[in-house]
Amino acid sequence: MNRNSIITSLFLFFCFFMSAQEEMNLIPRTELFKEKDIVSVQIAKDGKNIFYQKPGADGLIYYRTTQQPHFERELIYDGFVQSWATTHNGGVIAVVREDTISKVFYTNMRNRKHVDISPFAFSQLSFVSQSLKFPNKVAINLTAKEDIKSGYYLLDLSNGRTKKLGRFSAYNQIWFDDMFQAVAAMSSNDLGGNTLYRKAEGQWFEIYGYPFDVGMFLGGFQKVLSVSNDGKTIYATDNWQKDKTTLISIDKETGEITELASDDRADIIPFVPTIDVITGKVAAVVSLFADSKRHVVNEDFQLDFEFLNNEIKGDVGYVNMSADGKLWIVRKLDGGPIQYYLFNREQRELKEIFNDYAHLKGYELAQRTAFSVKTRDGLELPVHVYLPPGLDYDGNGIPSVPMPTIVYVHGGPWSGIAQWNQWFHTRNFQLLANRGYAVINMEFRGSSGMGKSMVDAGDQQWGENMHNDIVDVANWATKNSIAYKGKMALWGWSYGGYATNYALGKSPDLFQCGISMYSPADLYEFCKLDFTDNDLWRNRVGDPNTEEGAALLKQYSATTHIESIQSPILLTTGGKDERVPQSHVDDFADALADANKEVIYFYYPEEVHDYRLPESWISFWAIAERFLQDNIGGRTEPRKEDIEKGNFKVVYGEDYISTLE
Repeated sequence: MNRNSIITSLFLFFCFFMSAQEEMNLIPRTELFKEKDIVSVQIAKDGKNIFYQKPGADGLIYYRTTQQPHFERELIYDGFVQSWATTHNGGVIAVVREDTISKVFYTNMRNRKHVDISPFAFSQLSFVSQSLKFPNKVAINLTAKEDIKSGYYLLDLSNGRTKKLGRFSAYNQIWFDDMFQAVAAMSSNDLGGNTLYRKAEGQWFEIYGYPFDVGMFLGGFQKVLSVSNDGKTIYATDNWQKDKTTLISIDKETGEITELASDDRADIIPFVPTIDVITGKVAAVVSLFADSKRHVVNEDFQLDFEFLNNEIKGDVGYVNMSADGKLWIVRKLDGGPIQYYLFNREQRELKEIFNDYAHLKGYELAQRTAFSVKTRDGLELPVHVYLPPGLDYDGNGIPSVPMPTIVYVHGGPWSGIAQWNQWFHTRNFQLLANRGYAVINMEFRGSSGMGKSMVDAGDQQWGENMHNDIVDVANWATKNSIAYKGKMALWGWSYGGYATNYALGKSPDLFQCGISMYSPADLYEFCKLDFTDNDLWRNRVGDPNTEEGAALLKQYSATTHIESIQSPILLTTGGKDERVPQSHVDDFADALADANKEVIYFYYPEEVHDYRLPESWISFWAIAERFLQDNIGGRTEPRKEDIEKGNFKVVYGEDYISTLE
């Protein structure tokens, strides 16, 4: 039997297997697109309680004791809880909006009584810093109703009295030591980026002034992470005159800079660092190359993370720790709902607390595996592969038989990192894996999080090397027996939708269908919008105002390659999309229909760029699941009333959608 016959036999076995599983473990769309059960998890500074909130419960803060973590209690407020924090004296401080007035309440957890400690009328207030030396004090930053009163204050939790620390109006953010002395600051600059400062001998000194880069779309990779409690050292992520962002320390007095951690494949990111609360120093940071890599800079924490990595099968996500460092909240990041744990550092004990999507506990979810794909020109790209349960017998992330496969391309294109562990993205991968597909979440050049050179490699390459990256990942999947040749789809939104539109015409034999959401197709017209009329788009994508740039954009436009498209395409967009106007998607759909291409197109009049309403996603997938099944196999949940949940209008494909069962 030749290789093709073997593969065909294996695929037929897969089809039989999926048919037998048709009603087993089918996760309803409505379950996947519900709101989270739990958000904003924090352990109290005294280590006695674990606090969190629930979407929709606007006037509540929930908590469980660390001694009885499975019994839920609640703090009830007469208003909307805007923000909150635990305090060193064992209490909770919260900003609560009552009608049109915001107030500050302190709650003593011994009697759970709320005391109004509002300083004076304000419109915004944030909690900035606390110190174990002054357990009854909290540094706050407020915007007062009387502007002259705005600034940073030390708020007394016992009586609401304040002491002004300074206005600091030239800076966006201030960091204090444990004596509430200002040590570091960050501000926006005229270059479109951030400037970091240190304060020594009563004066502010610039550390680095960073220009704009695409990492700013994610909040920026150059940030102050912490200040040591003694105020002598500042910790920050930095990529000044270097390719990839690293972790550095800065001597507050001399400005001397020391590099503490780096990664040769990815940026050190400034999100959720592990801070040693005893000293205020950074103990560990992470980089993301599909899976997270933890860089431990304080050896005292090495054994802790080794223990956690061994016990938690998946990426370990650090949340926070008690003020004595003995109790931690950590979480498991594996592409599914997030499981939270209580880690007793002294006893090396790990307890499950709760899951942020507890309603999915009864379903068997997909597992994911990280891989690295080498492109034709030698770049290394991270991917995650999601597989249906039961089809990876040896646990290596490769299915035991090749499968119908969906390649996902994220939006941006510069917003890398975001799609790896956000449920907004991963819930879709779980749905598709549950329906019988291998799902490949891929990165590509031009995206952020992998260094400046990787971003620069995508300059004016949307229709060339960035497209080749998608082709190379798809071919890698086939070569490694993940994908079944002739049963592969491409799906993406925003830039990923453009990539889908373009790939179906540029590489017509590779993908058997495509799903494109709120995406441009005519790059020349797209790059003339107000949204794209700036140097970033002209330099990174193409300049429609020059002859050469206009030619490039037209060459890379999906509209140029419509005649080559052979596969069906499903288009959808939002009527209130301010980035890619609906008219651009309308024009592409009309051009496809005029060329007698197979197109389904529906739009949501009230939706924006990136659909927000669960009903929109539920109805979208009720249609898209059947579209995928018809073109590459897999299974689908019956439509039930899911299609009717969405407020959409059909432009092309009315007969198709109306007959779905």
